[in-house]
Amino acid sequence: MTEANWLFIGTDSRLGACSEIMSKNGFTSHHIGTDQYSKQLGDLITELTPGHIVFPILQMKGALPPELLKEGTALYTGIASEEWLKPLKDSGLKIHSYLKEEQYIWQNAKLTAEGFIHEYYNRTGRIISGNRFCVAGFGRVGKATAHALASLGGHVTVLARSDDQLAEASYHGYKIERLTDEWDMKEGILINTIPAQWLAISENPDLHIYDLASAPGCLKGQLSPEYYTVLLGLPGKVFPVDAAAALADSLGRIYRG
Repeated sequence: MTEANWLFIGTDSRLGACSEIMSKNGFTSHHIGTDQYSKQLGDLITELTPGHIVFPILQMKGALPPELLKEGTALYTGIASEEWLKPLKDSGLKIHSYLKEEQYIWQNAKLTAEGFIHEYYNRTGRIISGNRFCVAGFGRVGKATAHALASLGGHVTVLARSDDQLAEASYHGYKIERLTDEWDMKEGILINTIPAQWLAISENPDLHIYDLASAPGCLKGQLSPEYYTVLLGLPGKVFPVDAAAALADSLGRIYRG
């Protein structure tokens, strides 16, 4: 086995597809479809002796014993807590977060925005042109979502607390509203991209919320699925091949760097 031997771990479809891309690019690559550490996984790691291990998008359940990994093994993580990472860091292993690689963040935001549009069409049977949408948050996903909606003729209002985000959104021609603790919405479509529980709202037949942000979602209370739809992991679910290509590009940049 060589240092260019890759192992992808996880059930997300983009990980298996990414492993295939790496094989086509001339690397030795394997994929194990599990999100949880087990003795069987440990035995396979010992057998394959990978030089590069790519972990699931969400934190893998169970701790990976560092002693199973050869010296110099590079690890590529998705979402992972410091507690989960600590034994690996203490062992001196090289750890990279592909979710923090800037080009990947933007590509993933673009795929998320297009994935939302795909889901919106399928779920509502309605067009975007001429309809009004509020986008909460103007980070990468918020920017990509607002741009995608506006390019299809949607009327977009950006909601944010930051003066910088509101100013930038206004510059791009969107209507803006400042989010405050008293902010409320009576009707329309709200797309949340803020990964925090900031919204307290009651059920309303004239309102629907789509949540694109990671857990815990935007709601402070409960809301029935009739009014609230959580859409997580859209790139891998809607565009697995493109999402895998974006991940492979990111891993390649980290590897070469």
